Amino acid sequence: MEQPAVSGIAHDASGAAFAVVGISSVPTTDWAQVFRALANTDLTIQGVALPGTAHHASAADPASAPRGPVAGPSGPPRLSTTPPSVLNLNAYLLYALGKAARRRLTERLAAHNLRLWHLTVMALVADLGPQMKTVLAARLDMNSSDLVKIVNDLVRTGHVDCARDPANRRRVLVRLTPEGRAWLARLNAEIAATDDEVLAPLNEEERTQLASLLRRVHRHLEPSPAGVVHDPPLDVEILAGGSDEDGRIDWTHSAQELALFVESRRPLLPTAFTHHAGRRLDVLAATVSQGLYSGEPGLILRTGDEGVVVVAGADHGGAGRPGLVLRQVRAEGDGESRAEEYFGAGRV
Repeated sequence: MEQPAVSGIAHDASGAAFAVVGISSVPTTDWAQVFRALANTDLTIQGVALPGTAHHASAADPASAPRGPVAGPSGPPRLSTTPPSVLNLNAYLLYALGKAARRRLTERLAAHNLRLWHLTVMALVADLGPQMKTVLAARLDMNSSDLVKIVNDLVRTGHVDCARDPANRRRVLVRLTPEGRAWLARLNAEIAATDDEVLAPLNEEERTQLASLLRRVHRHLEPSPAGVVHDPPLDVEILAGGSDEDGRIDWTHSAQELALFVESRRPLLPTAFTHHAGRRLDVLAATVSQGLYSGEPGLILRTGDEGVVVVAGADHGGAGRPGLVLRQVRAEGDGESRAEEYFGAGRV
């Protein structure tokens, strides 16, 4: 007896593709229903019958299938199966939007033979300076052996290298190469197009507001480590004299630049500020250190001779550079105090 069969490509509601092949002894098999039941999701099936076999028209024959969404030039038809009630659940919306954005981002990276972890590792090293592999794994909440594989991939492509820390020869640091930094800049510009695709329904003002709200939620769920004054940008609030972002300290700038910046902001609103342990921290007075320090920008060091020093500026191969000595600070909700007093209660 002739066995109906089908082969082709199925697409779920998110656009993910599946290769499907089916053989049945039932002449009137509804392949669409079978595959949807197996995948536990709605599928749009595009395929042709295997040679010499019959198939159920609604499963693979677009000409005889029931009328429905028509495939556009950019891909297969999309069948929305989202229950309307879950659209009132923000957690579900974040999941669904994140899934769609991740798929687009993954596709762009795959074109360069890279995965999201490659981008994440490069971005972290670019933001915080050379890092030990164990520190990278801890910061990314990643298995150490998996981190090593990602770093090895990036070493082979010339995007990063591994070198001994001049300040401690027992440590090996992962560093972004000049080629890797230039490549990351080009990739970031390309990935920005993903934002445009995902946020196409929003205008610029709405995108800014959405980004502000998402950063606020992110800080709530993933606060910065206590030993680092380094946070994602805050919500943009327009105050007298300009944007609130005007006073944010960028720890990748040199200590000399930051000392001048702190002094110039003292009479203005806002003053120079950063964030520590989830709270805004105004820096009211600071000087350039006499000693040289290494580590990621924003790393807090408690020294015996200079007091509280924050590592500042780019880390050039692990070489030391002057840090910013904090003198007077004002934490959110507290009054002004000496930096050594503020950081003296186990805050470093």
